[in-house]
Amino acid sequence: MADTHAFLEALKQRAPWVDELLLAPELLHRVQPPHLQRLVAAYLERGGKRLRPAVLLLCCGAVGGDEKHALPAAAALELFHTWTLMHDDIIDHDALRRGGPSGHALGAQLAAADIGLTGPAAEHYGVSLAMLAGDVQHGLCVNLFLNCTNPNPALVMQLAADLELNVLCDLVEGETIDIQLADRPIEAVDLDETIRMMYLKTGALYEFAGKAGAMLGLNTTDEKHPHVDALRRFCASCGIAFQLQDDILGVVGTQEKLGKPVGSDIIEGKRTPVLLEAYARADQAQRTELLRVVGNPEATDQQVRRTIATIVELGAVQAVQAMARERIEEAHTALAAVPSSRYTRWLAGWAHYMIERDF
Repeated sequence: MADTHAFLEALKQRAPWVDELLLAPELLHRVQPPHLQRLVAAYLERGGKRLRPAVLLLCCGAVGGDEKHALPAAAALELFHTWTLMHDDIIDHDALRRGGPSGHALGAQLAAADIGLTGPAAEHYGVSLAMLAGDVQHGLCVNLFLNCTNPNPALVMQLAADLELNVLCDLVEGETIDIQLADRPIEAVDLDETIRMMYLKTGALYEFAGKAGAMLGLNTTDEKHPHVDALRRFCASCGIAFQLQDDILGVVGTQEKLGKPVGSDIIEGKRTPVLLEAYARADQAQRTELLRVVGNPEATDQQVRRTIATIVELGAVQAVQAMARERIEEAHTALAAVPSSRYTRWLAGWAHYMIERDF
């Protein structure tokens, strides 16, 4: 039985465990100069849901493992996610993240305040600093992961190598496809392509969280262990549902809850399932209006709001919600292979949270 409230309580309990590692002064003691340290710490200090580390810990507990032994790996996963956000915000020209300036925007502010740079020079400084901050976060991630107290060093090395080769390549492949799709005509983009891109960008890291948590909990290097495989598949399906819900919230959410502008995917021209569904259902006049706004950085707020209203009226949001529910049903089927416990109930609650959340 899924209990979203119980999952949120479990998430709330574990966030401080993760933050104790992420916000420890010694984590950043090697990071200099101060501007770089400021950017490396910025997203971490603003909090966040800490979903990925919590999922790793819950999967560890679901197979009878000691969560505390897996805690460095869980915190490392949050750092991995954070460096991808830092770079993703540059690619997407996003000025906000978690209710504050994005990394490159903060870097530009520091350039103006402390160095006296303005205009393109300040912007270039900000982008350069954000790229470097993401690189440092990535390095800190690997270092933290290798601090796992699991008694099997070979397992820790295997998982770290998997993260740094397979997950990294999947994620970057997904981001590359996302960029490429934005330059293709909407009618030439297939829905299956966007779903695969979602798996690569988001599902792969959640999949790793499930697999790594289970392997650490069982102290096994066997990726095909039935419980490892079940939790891997469960998390992969939830990860895709998470991204589908993210795209929905990008249309019907609020900036206050999302911490970034609503409609930014539209302006960026992202070929999201919501947009593809709307375009497929639109008449010629509606398609013309959509194409006038999608991918147009000069679009006004009024045009974006009108485009969002059209997308909703066409039933695209409900269609994508149905896709997300299908993924969660797949996830529950996978989770059923793991013996029932409070951990599996929490994980089931997480699955429902993926499609119920509004931020």
